[in-house]
Amino acid sequence: MSLSQKTFFIKRLRKRNPDEFRFLSEKVVEFKKKRKRFDILDHTADIGLVIYGKDLKTLFENAGVGFFHLITDLKRVRQKEERRIELPGESLERLMVDWLNELLYLHEVENLLFKHFRVEKVGKNGLKAVAKGESFQEGTHVIHTGVKSVTYHQIQVRREGEGWRAQVILDL
Repeated sequence: MSLSQKTFFIKRLRKRNPDEFRFLSEKVVEFKKKRKRFDILDHTADIGLVIYGKDLKTLFENAGVGFFHLITDLKRVRQKEERRIELPGESLERLMVDWLNELLYLHEVENLLFKHFRVEKVGKNGLKAVAKGESFQEGTHVIHTGVKSVTYHQIQVRREGEGWRAQVILDL
């Protein structure tokens, strides 16, 4: 695609769908900052995630991505189904554990794998989010890690610099 074709596409997108253009522009800026979404933390007999986000919504979205990255190959998961998730207000640490345990519950009980998360609201008043993915299919999906539960051991959710950081230990 030539530069003039790309310019035409961008201008047309900006004019026809300004909300999508703004969303994509924000994602490009975020990508350009090359901010990590998560790191895997080695822990005795368990595994942990250190999660990063520019704000609380992004932090919780990245926690979902990191969680399912441990469970399966996200490249093989399509966004065919969605689940709305609402959790009551708690401390941010409790909310992070509850969020990941709810995703684990949906994975275990409904056999779902998620790859995309949109957190609409998160804070002391609770969490509202949408998770998108599909049902596990033998031959298509591979389970890398079986997670038993999300623990409160060494849980952290805090502001760090210009963004947010969380740490969660998972029982395998």
